[in-house]
Amino acid sequence: MEKSDFHFPLFPNWARLVGILLILPGLYFGYLYFFGSRPVFFETKVFAMVTTYVENRFFVVAQTNLLDELFSIFCISGLVLIVFSREKTEKEGDDLIRAKALIKAVYIALGIWLCSFLVIFGWAIFVVSALLFILFLITYYIVFLVLKNKKG
Repeated sequence: MEKSDFHFPLFPNWARLVGILLILPGLYFGYLYFFGSRPVFFETKVFAMVTTYVENRFFVVAQTNLLDELFSIFCISGLVLIVFSREKTEKEGDDLIRAKALIKAVYIALGIWLCSFLVIFGWAIFVVSALLFILFLITYYIVFLVLKNKKG
């Protein structure tokens, strides 16, 4: 096999800690939104390109609770920093392992997504589709760690 000069453009290792620090408040915001009291402090007016609460409206100022958006932004940003940060000790061949993990994660995510269309109907499929990106990031990282540990 030919040696490649390709290297994944990764964040420095310290970005992983920043990612963890972003996920923690993100999970708290998610807890408040789904199980908590949804404090009024997070109710605000925002510009929306599209809003579909009661009726479909485009390019309007709408009232919303920001907790679900904060949950998504903090958790996805944190996951991206964790997943795409360098290991403390990068070894030769880690980029190939990353590429293999990426392909396997794509196949797994696509399989789950296609199966979702067989059992989930209506607007819920859009929620599942959005959450699938988070699942994809987690799957990629788990597959990467498994393949890396197999390599030893």
